Formats: sequence, C-alpha cells, structure tokens
Amino acid sequence: MKLPNGLTAHHVNAGETALLYRDIFVERCYMQHGITLSPGDTVFDVGANIGMASLFFHLEFAGLVFHAFEPAPVPHAALSANFATHEIAGTVTACALSDRSGTAKLSYYPNSSSMSSFHADPAAEAALMRTFLERSGFDEEDVDDMVDGRHVVQLIECPVRTLSEVIAERGVTTIDLLKIDVEKSELEVLRGLSEADWPRIRQVVAEVHDIDGTLDAFLSLLYGHGFTVALEQDELLGGTEIYEAFAVRKEL
Repeated sequence: MKLPNGLTAHHVNAGETALLYRDIFVERCYMQHGITLSPGDTVFDVGANIGMASLFFHLEFAGLVFHAFEPAPVPHAALSANFATHEIAGTVTACALSDRSGTAKLSYYPNSSSMSSFHADPAAEAALMRTFLERSGFDEEDVDDMVDGRHVVQLIECPVRTLSEVIAERGVTTIDLLKIDVEKSELEVLRGLSEADWPRIRQVVAEVHDIDGTLDAFLSLLYGHGFTVALEQDELLGGTEIYEAFAVRKEL
C-alpha cells in the first residue's frame, strides 16, 4: 500500500497499517522523553510486526543498523520485504525474544496481527481494541467488523530465544535503542538479559501491560540497572492497562 509520505509498504491489513503509521510517523510515539539516535547506532526492534518502527528510524537517522524480530510468518514476510524494498541495513529474524530458549505457542490474529500474543486473552483484548478504535474515530459498523475479525485466531508454534543469546551470537557490543512491543511478553524480554549484558543497553522504549505486577517489575529492572524512566499513557488508551515506558541511562 502507499503510505501518506509517498512510500510504499508491504503489509498485512491496511487499517492496521494506517494506525501504525499515525502513531509512529505522525505522532512520533518513539521519539519522546529524551530518546535520541545517531548515525551508526544499533536498534533492536523486538516485536517488529511489518517493520513500521524500523522504517521510521531508518528514514529519520542515517546509517542505523537493525536487528528486527517477528515470530508470526505473515508479518515476518512483510517485514523482510520492507527491509529489502527500503534497503534497511540489518537482520530480520523469525523468532520471539523471551526469558528462555525453545518454542512457544503464539495466538496469531490474521485480522489484527499487531495484537498477536503468547499470553492471549481474547475477550479482554477485544474490549481493549473496541475502546481504542472508538476513541480513534471509527464508526460503529467499522469497529464491529474489526473487533469481530479478532475471533479468527491461529495457534502457531514459534521459536523463542533470549536477548543475551542473540547478543553473544552476533557479537553486539551496544544496543542504542531497544524497542519492545510484544503484547504482554515485555517483562520476559528484559529477563532474557544477563547481568553482564545490561550495560550494553543505552535506551529502551516499550509498551508495557500493567497486569499482575508486570509494570512494577518492568520498571524495577530498569531503575535497578541505572536508567531514568518516563511513563506515559496514550489518551486513546486512558484507563486501560497499556503504558509506554521511555528509559535512558542516567549518564546520558
């Protein structure tokens, strides 16, 4: 599809891609609270989906190197195509990052791919999606169509690895930005970092779900490893469990 900036993108769902474009390109949701990037920096895009975040960073900052991770096959195919089309430097990997290695079952929603999850709660997720779409200005009929489409779900066995395993395997010395959007698995991603690898992380931007103490545990890990953290909630998600965390090392 053609994006509002004139570029084309391989995608899964046009409506979903339009929402991603608005959040990432128009509202610049990742470039807040002191998050900065420079030419030559390394970005880990965890939960990359079709790669809209990577594309945004690639266009905004020259010479970045990316490591993008997306476990679901259809978004992964679009992600790979977008990296090739836009000559984004880096590696695309068909796996999830977690606190262990092995496999896990992903609940994949073909009609709402960015909300696919290893910790699916279809009823809660449908209610959350309805709230977000209604506040975004969609009419009731369109909302019903998109929410009803979430009843289509596929269980996919996906490989999972830890962040520290990837760092060691690829010889990564610094991750200048660790972007995490993994639908309730964000704490597991951080727990996949060994103590020795925490100093390699310079900045973190993450969507965090405040369920069963996850938000407090996530923030505690960041505070405990020398980050200052700003927490925000999109006005369209006010009163929900979803927050955005922006973490920068204190010495920066």
